[in-house]
Amino acid sequence: MTDDLLVLDRLSLDVPAGRERRTLVEDVTLTIARGEAVGLVGESGSGKSMTARSVIRLTPPGARLGGRVEFDGRSVLDLPARELRALRTGRIAMIFQDPRAHINPVRTIGDFLTEAMVTNLSVTPRNAHATAVRLLADVGITNGEHRMRQHPHELSGGLLQRVMIASVLAVEPDLVLADEPTTALDVTTQSEVMAILGDLRKERGMSMLLITHDLELAAATCDRLAVMYAGRIVEVQPAEALTRSPRHPYTNGLMVSRPRLDRAVHRLPVIPGQPVAAFEAPAGCAFQPRCAHAAPQCRAARPELREISGSRVACVRTEEL
Repeated sequence: MTDDLLVLDRLSLDVPAGRERRTLVEDVTLTIARGEAVGLVGESGSGKSMTARSVIRLTPPGARLGGRVEFDGRSVLDLPARELRALRTGRIAMIFQDPRAHINPVRTIGDFLTEAMVTNLSVTPRNAHATAVRLLADVGITNGEHRMRQHPHELSGGLLQRVMIASVLAVEPDLVLADEPTTALDVTTQSEVMAILGDLRKERGMSMLLITHDLELAAATCDRLAVMYAGRIVEVQPAEALTRSPRHPYTNGLMVSRPRLDRAVHRLPVIPGQPVAAFEAPAGCAFQPRCAHAAPQCRAARPELREISGSRVACVRTEEL
């Protein structure tokens, strides 16, 4: 049996746009091992969230998926509706970036946390209540009995995101898809929530795909990082190696544009131009219009993701740079 829990092989996703179709994700190849945390990093519109949603076929109406999505040896794209629901409710769970948009505002926190356990896991309401209170404590929420009786509007954004994490842990999934789980939170609360999620993930042996635009956060949380641009993966490296020595020009641009505490600068370097979606990408390398190292061969063909010294990079000039 392979150690890879999730395998994405040349995954593609396109959606209807009037009489045409627009590609949002193209040729994405990525694996996540059992117990591993992988960060998927990139600018807004690069296709990160659509990639995560494709794992459980939670895609827009009319979307068309291609390639291969394999979870624990089974093809997700071929699962019938009943088995797909079982996968979503038991083995793969998703943490969304805005908990207020995904928790029913007219029901209590207790209802939200216990419903899945009672409905999908056949847990008695009494045992589900006790489990929910314990999970609230696990994610750093005290006075669980009181919180169970509250409604979402009575909790802060940080507490609600902790509730969302508790709801995911309630079904004891093998894989957690965390889609920008700290975007709406302040910096201090971000650190607390990610520390809780990281500790619980390691304790329970869960795998995780973290979607974020925050390279620093992903590097501190994940074992490996995959960088995405215009719907494609352009670099994959172990987290420490990527932050120390990025191989793709786009990744390097992200790294040098970060503010640092040990250096005073009047103006941070920026990547020129605007990011593009997959359907807007020009011929050849999608990043070449913004790349300071672009050469004629960069406009000739789309570079493949290839192995280079323990990393995977989609750039024809990596060895020269």
